[in-house]
Amino acid sequence: MGVYTGILRITQDEAGLAAVIGHEVSHAVAHHGAERLSQGMLAQYGGEIVGQVIKTNSEITRSLILQAYGLTSAVGVLLPYSRLQESEADRLGLIYMARAGYDPRQAIEFWKRMAAYSNQHGGQPLQFLGTHPLDDTRIKQLETELPQALAEYQKTTAH
Repeated sequence: MGVYTGILRITQDEAGLAAVIGHEVSHAVAHHGAERLSQGMLAQYGGEIVGQVIKTNSEITRSLILQAYGLTSAVGVLLPYSRLQESEADRLGLIYMARAGYDPRQAIEFWKRMAAYSNQHGGQPLQFLGTHPLDDTRIKQLETELPQALAEYQKTTAH
């Protein structure tokens, strides 16, 4: 895992960096990369099957059907699943940073700074077209997970 120095102006401190590292480590631990590869391959095979089924149709009809398949598989399956993986990495990352001795409340502050940065640099796509949850959604989900993360954090600071 690597961290680009550009993120440091958003992390601002060690706890913010711990939020980023916890999030990214969570992707690795949860095997999200392998899951995305498998899904991409399934979508590709599905497209090939559709292509075989419609091979006797006109070229324009085949093109339209395959475009519809691609759009449907991306918007209906791949993107929502990507957002679920991001939410899972957020949740696990919160726990990991807490277990490492960093106050998990600082993750929420980091994501608020990330949201502000995003808004200054063009904003976010519509939710259904995004690979990540919308900033407000992400922050609300983290706030929901915060009590469990705080319990983990208190275990590390009680010693």
